[in-house]
Amino acid sequence: MKLVHLLIISISILFLTYALHSYLSYDFAIKEAKKSASLRNEAQASNIMRDLDKYIDDRISGLEDLTKIEQIQQDVRISNLEFSSIGQESIDSLPHPDTKKSLPSSITYESMSEELKNIVDFYKKEYDYDVISEIFITNQHGFHIISGDNLEYRYDDESWWKITKEKKIFIGNLEYNSDYDSYALVLAYPILDDSNNFIGSMHVEISINDLLHDFLIDVDILSESKKNVVLIDNAGNVIYEKGVYYPEKKLAYFDQLVGETGTIENMDNGNVRLISYASSIGYKDFKGFDWKVVIKQDESVVLSEFVDLRNTVIISTILGIISAIALSFILSHFVTKPLGHLAKITTKLGTGDFDAKMQQSRISEINSIVSSFNNMESSLKKLFETEKKLAEANARVKNERLTAIGELAASMAHDMKNPLGTIRSGIDIIKRNPSGKAELDAVMQRIDRAISRMSHQVEDVLNYVRFTPLDIKPISVRSIIESAIKSIEIPNRIQVIIEGDDAELHCDEKKMEIVFINMILNSVQAIGEDEGKITIRLKKDAQHIVVEIEDTGPGIAPEVESDIFKPLVTTKQKGTGLGLASCRNIVEQHGGTISFRNNPTMFTLMLPHVPPE
Repeated sequence: MKLVHLLIISISILFLTYALHSYLSYDFAIKEAKKSASLRNEAQASNIMRDLDKYIDDRISGLEDLTKIEQIQQDVRISNLEFSSIGQESIDSLPHPDTKKSLPSSITYESMSEELKNIVDFYKKEYDYDVISEIFITNQHGFHIISGDNLEYRYDDESWWKITKEKKIFIGNLEYNSDYDSYALVLAYPILDDSNNFIGSMHVEISINDLLHDFLIDVDILSESKKNVVLIDNAGNVIYEKGVYYPEKKLAYFDQLVGETGTIENMDNGNVRLISYASSIGYKDFKGFDWKVVIKQDESVVLSEFVDLRNTVIISTILGIISAIALSFILSHFVTKPLGHLAKITTKLGTGDFDAKMQQSRISEINSIVSSFNNMESSLKKLFETEKKLAEANARVKNERLTAIGELAASMAHDMKNPLGTIRSGIDIIKRNPSGKAELDAVMQRIDRAISRMSHQVEDVLNYVRFTPLDIKPISVRSIIESAIKSIEIPNRIQVIIEGDDAELHCDEKKMEIVFINMILNSVQAIGEDEGKITIRLKKDAQHIVVEIEDTGPGIAPEVESDIFKPLVTTKQKGTGLGLASCRNIVEQHGGTISFRNNPTMFTLMLPHVPPE
């Protein structure tokens, strides 16, 4: 792929990623804006509904105080006395609301009529509209007491009057009053004397204008935010919407308004609307009418501020991709050619041609790369020549050391093996013909030890220089170690312990025995004349058998730790320095490793169950 194409694709992906991120952010912002608007509208609906419930509760409580006016209570008591004077039979025969009949002329209540008139005028003056559509008082017999034509209406069979007689407040529903061509709320209060006895009732109709007074103020405020507020009853019938009381319509999506508060989305004439609502929960002793306040708001109003953001993201993405294409071609012209030349020179450099040089470019950064590359080329040339010389020198040293070892091995094998055989034969003859002298026995022991030492040195040399194929057979590791221990003269002051479970190892038994003989013998020599202990631990896992050989000797001097496995390195005056080197060769020939640590002194052999072929 060409660099120009890579640049175009990369920068385009960058801008598309930006666009995708912006879109997701935009989508998330829209959801959050709608959620925030919904929560805000729900809170406003709840506040409006609570204010309405509180206003109604305040009105109910305020009108209840009228029943305690002394003039009203006095006139009601007078009415009760006057009605009692005509007898119960006469009272029972008086008319109900559907008929009218003159009562005894002695029963008149001009003061009562004037008091009620003053109450109505007070509320009208206070609020500048008719708060009370109708108000009248009944006595304890259920008769409506008014002045004028001496006409009485009887209400003792009305449900509201029966409730007041039980000393309870009656709260009706909004109903249309044809006499006043308006909707009103009916309230009825018991009139109680100082002894809490029922002496009459007060019937009041509050106009819808007063009932929704504060509600309409809230509606006007929210309308400025392009929000439409609707008040509905518990059946979904609209009580108020856009300045109209009871427009004789039902909310189409009323069934979706479940719970006390919430928000739904509704499609209206192609526009999505957020419908937030809150139910009446009452206030203090007023339990509420189970009405709902609904706030409608077009989704477009909520999201209007995000439209410009969306358009900006789209335009910037398109311009960004176009700019990326143009920029890619420009960068390609100034960057691709120098990089192509660099690739060719790198290929020549890989073949060993250190004479090719890069040309300078118009871009300073490219020139820095050119200078660095040319310097690197010169350094590599010098390094290559130095490494070549060093490798040749190491090869010469290694060959010289191996030649020396080979000559030493050949010389020792030639000069010592045959005489040793002769000495051993002579000693055997002397042992078969003992003289009985103690001095001769001591000499024989010294000769035997010297021969063993010389044999061990010869074996060290031969084991290091001799490389023969492995004779692989399965065998017990413990048996090899025990055989090695038996072939070594271990003083009684040194204790050898084998720990761990036995394991089967595929190996060359003779060579591995040489390894363990060398390792154990080194531990014995390290402990020297002191009492000590050699601990051999056997471990295994899925791939390896691990043998740890630990002794209580003083350890190895720090200055030779790193060279301990090299040939001709020894800390013993009489050693060849080939024992550990031979051990490492044999272990590595089996595909294993050997390592060492001090404090305490421990050698670790890690051998595969089956050596590699």
